[in-house]
Amino acid sequence: YGYGIKANIDWKNSLGSEWRHYEKVFPALSKSRINQVSLECQNSRVPMKLIALLEGKDVLVGAIDVATDKVETPDEVAAVIGEAMKYVPKERIVACTNCGMAPMNRDIAAAKLVALGKGAALARQKYA
Repeated sequence: YGYGIKANIDWKNSLGSEWRHYEKVFPALSKSRINQVSLECQNSRVPMKLIALLEGKDVLVGAIDVATDKVETPDEVAAVIGEAMKYVPKERIVACTNCGMAPMNRDIAAAKLVALGKGAALARQKYA
């Protein structure tokens, strides 16, 4: 799974403050037959503007950080979605979590999903 495992944490820390390697990967994904690309966006080191390289793809925007027990506010979720809308048409954005929540406390996971739903609704209202 990776989250919370020292080897995964060390590897991510070795990538630096900005994960620019996606600049090489996203154009290839854009040309592929893949329809959707899921990305960690909440507390991510991937510059959001790089999602513009995924032209023609549905982008699943991870607006919930699963590596922390902190529950995001709907405003925080909406802000991530709003930032993504600067680079991807809103009809191509799907709000989601950064990854799975299997190892997370069930109550925290449920609260994060409530925040995701409320934040997505707020983004639809705010950025319509």
